[in-house]
Amino acid sequence: MRRRRLLLAILLLPAGAAAQQRATRSPASDFWFDPTQLPAFTGIVERYLLNPRGETDALLFREGPQIVFPPEFGAAVRAAAPPGRPIVVWGIRARHAPVITMLAFAPDAEAAPVVVERFYWRAGRDAAEQAAPLAVQGIVKAPYFAPQGEVTGAVLEDGTVVTVPPGSVEALRDLLKAGATLAAEGRGVAGENGRALAADRIGANPEALRPIPASPAPTSRQP
Repeated sequence: MRRRRLLLAILLLPAGAAAQQRATRSPASDFWFDPTQLPAFTGIVERYLLNPRGETDALLFREGPQIVFPPEFGAAVRAAAPPGRPIVVWGIRARHAPVITMLAFAPDAEAAPVVVERFYWRAGRDAAEQAAPLAVQGIVKAPYFAPQGEVTGAVLEDGTVVTVPPGSVEALRDLLKAGATLAAEGRGVAGENGRALAADRIGANPEALRPIPASPAPTSRQP
């Protein structure tokens, strides 16, 4: 009987060891590092943000920072943390702006993290092919940041995202700061998940709209 028990224990040992290894293994990814060793940021999701292509690629913490992530992870992040719920984000915060590039996330500290499989730099601001003419106005809640920290537009109090061409931000800085009144026209998307447009006319109110001069895109910054 003792020999049978010993044999059974030996047979079960690899399976038990494998199960323990799976439980303690770091999240799988193509990164050369473990993203969960990066700083962790915990906050309450205030709302999700669309870009002018109609993709969900950012969220706002109720505490202030913006979190950016690749749009193919939008549905998974929403499912993990609907608006009003907490989320834990592992990532990289821009040096001079309250924006964090997400590299892993979980609904709480006890849940297994989901690894975001690539860095997201949000290149360009092109509207979707199905975008339609759109006009918006409201109070600016916060500047809209690129992952690297540059201002690329504004987020209104209702969550509407307004983007402006690269190179035009300095001339428009007073319109894009928190508390400013802003009106804009351009091509964009609007639906139950929010609104976003790539502005080509902008002003403090609809009567003050003026064209935004086209500017060449700056040289992209390498990670």
